Amino acid sequence: MKKIDLYEAFGVPRGEARQGYLACYTHTPMREMARRRTHPAILVIPGGAYAMISERESEPVALQFLARGFDCFVLTYDVAPLHYPVQLLQAGMAMAYLRDHAAQLGIDGGHIAVMGFSAGGHLAGCLTLLWDDRALLPLGDRSRLRPDAAVLAYPVVTSDKAFWHADSMRNFCADAVPHEAYSLEKHVWSDAPPVFLWATAQDRLVPVQNTLLLYDALLRAGVSAELHVFGQGDHGLSTADAEINDGLEELCAHVAHWLDLATEFLKAQGFAVKY
Repeated sequence: MKKIDLYEAFGVPRGEARQGYLACYTHTPMREMARRRTHPAILVIPGGAYAMISERESEPVALQFLARGFDCFVLTYDVAPLHYPVQLLQAGMAMAYLRDHAAQLGIDGGHIAVMGFSAGGHLAGCLTLLWDDRALLPLGDRSRLRPDAAVLAYPVVTSDKAFWHADSMRNFCADAVPHEAYSLEKHVWSDAPPVFLWATAQDRLVPVQNTLLLYDALLRAGVSAELHVFGQGDHGLSTADAEINDGLEELCAHVAHWLDLATEFLKAQGFAVKY
């Protein structure tokens, strides 16, 4: 495991930014193996309402998908009081770094997914749907910032005040941009990559309507999408591992199916180890 300073890698001035790092969880080549393996990659973006970075949606996620054959890269990004465009630029730098250094990292540069949770799902969704945003102009060719697939877990999506997560939208937009400009369901185009979504119907923090609104928009745009809504479970179950969800062993055993479902979804999009 190593840590990459994205600002240093791109020679971009930090300004007020304090984060912008990638923690790398990758498969070490084994000399005993006759054939070198190239792994598909996942950029993991934890949640935290753009107010903090959830540890529960960071390393535990990376380790689960590392075990499933993916090389994983966890983004640590800045939060409030910093706001747009800082977070989106940091996510864009992360994706650009993975594309530009795919051979060096030993990953398949044509199969890099983004996976986000809650507010991290919003940031991952911005990268998925708004990869040509003006905030990303400093990174040059923005087409390489478009993920090859997205996995969004109980994401913050909408600016509709009937369903929104107010803190996330306010912390991300502040007074820099209008909320509607980053309400994801309003910015779905037919060229979006395939998207896997999951949420829980009982989510009291980010209502499941966020996920449903985005799924409906993806369908209407003709984007390949898969949706799973679990009947029970509150917000932020992450990997649904009982070790990070105290006292929820029975519930987690069911919700944890999302890990295998997402893996199957990605494999159907061509995310597989290459020899």
